[in-house]
Amino acid sequence: MQPPPRKVKESQQVKLVFSEQLSKLQTKQHQDTELLEEIRSFSKHRAAIEKEYGQVSKPKNNNKHVCVFRSVFGVWRSVVDATAQTAASRLAAAEEYRRLTGQASRSLLRELVQAEVVDAVRELHRIKKSYHQLSHIASVAREKAADAQTRYLRSEHGIFHFKTGLQKMTAKLSARMNECDDRLTEVRNEYLLALAAMNAHHQHYYSNDLPRIMEIASLKLLATISTMREIRVITLIMV
Repeated sequence: MQPPPRKVKESQQVKLVFSEQLSKLQTKQHQDTELLEEIRSFSKHRAAIEKEYGQVSKPKNNNKHVCVFRSVFGVWRSVVDATAQTAASRLAAAEEYRRLTGQASRSLLRELVQAEVVDAVRELHRIKKSYHQLSHIASVAREKAADAQTRYLRSEHGIFHFKTGLQKMTAKLSARMNECDDRLTEVRNEYLLALAAMNAHHQHYYSNDLPRIMEIASLKLLATISTMREIRVITLIMV
């Protein structure tokens, strides 16, 4: 007799929802990053073209139109400078947005990884506790069934009514013992599967997730040190 199909656990539903949210967030981040990259590239090309056009359009030796040309060139140069400044500000905003989204994604990934490990450990402890409880119940049922069987065998020459009562009680306790054994076998298999899943989570965490988290932390530390060095060099130059 096969056990009834198990219902989907709430922890699995939560993990599925977290996975879908993470996938959507990563997709949106990728699209936003591509859009910002295109805007940055377009702004850089536009600024370069306008700057080159402004340099080509410098006034030549023409005394008649020199004043008018200088005024037009000044306006055009200011437009080019403003465009370059806007492109630089957009580039800085894009880099800042990329940094913030990267930090949010790394933090979310780290929280999801740790939550998965914690959920697996909690589920393992729950199944282990249930297994020990059912093991105790099955042990008590075996003892009662064995005691009833012994009393039934000893009362073969006893009163018929008493013998019939012992036979019914023995059958009832035997059925209870078989039910406990079946349930204990089911919980034992569930415990073994949870233990294997926990070992897989543990191995994946220490072989993949933890090195990646440490690498990200190291890169962040190196970037901070590099920024501090640049600030120090600029300060020394200004002094």
